[in-house]
Parts: sequence; C-alpha cells; structure tokens
Amino acid sequence: MKKFMILFFITLIISCKEDDATPTGPINDVFDPTTATLLKSGTLVGIGHTVSGTASLYESGGKKVVLLDPYDSQNGPDLKVYLSKDINASSYISLGALKSVTGKQSYEVPGNPDAAEYNYIMIWCEQFTVVFGRAEIKK
Repeated sequence: MKKFMILFFITLIISCKEDDATPTGPINDVFDPTTATLLKSGTLVGIGHTVSGTASLYESGGKKVVLLDPYDSQNGPDLKVYLSKDINASSYISLGALKSVTGKQSYEVPGNPDAAEYNYIMIWCEQFTVVFGRAEIKK
C-alpha cells in the first residue's frame, strides 16, 4: 500500500507536463491598474512547476479584476486562473483559461464577490486537477 501511495503521489506531481496548450507569446492587455483601486496583492510561486510574477486583485468601475503582471510560467495543458477562498481551491471562482504563459494579463471576476473572502489567486491545471502555482493575496 505504501508503494502504491508513493507511486500515486509521484504520478500526480508530474502529470501536468509542458504542453503547447496555452499560448506562449505576450498578449495585448489594455487593463490600466493606475485607474483602479488595488484591493490585495501577492507573489506567485510555482507548486511543482515553474511559475513566477505578481497577482493582484483590483476594483475598477464597480467590477473586480485579477491582474497577473509580470507573469511567467512553464506551459501545460488546460491551465485556468482561479480566485480561491482557500489554498486547496475547494471554493473558487474560475476566471477562464490562462491567456498566455508570459506577460501582463487581466481577468474580470464575474459577479461582485466579497474580496475579503478570497485570499488566493491560482494557476490550475483542470485536466489533471493539479495546482501549477498560486499567490496568497493580502492588503
């Protein structure tokens, strides 16, 4: 049983390998953080994968926006951006597919959630249910 658990854990960690699923070039993101109110921010760290940059939650025109700037990560299949209440993403809002593995990118948060309840921005591989990277966001 112990060998099975070790094998399962190793398989889980390496299951999201580099892939051409996510665009690799920078995108032309027009979100201007100087015209918005910063609510929370944190540093992105990779979890078994290479991810770096800054993740921030802004309010702009009555809407909340997640900004990844700067952003850089290795590629992978089915990468999504989540705004999560907890470190395990057991309660989250999906912001859609990661737009690129590099460069500034923003994601509008649907609805009007209470920013105080959401403490993590995550890069998540939905295909394999694996966290690629995350930032704990604070005031």
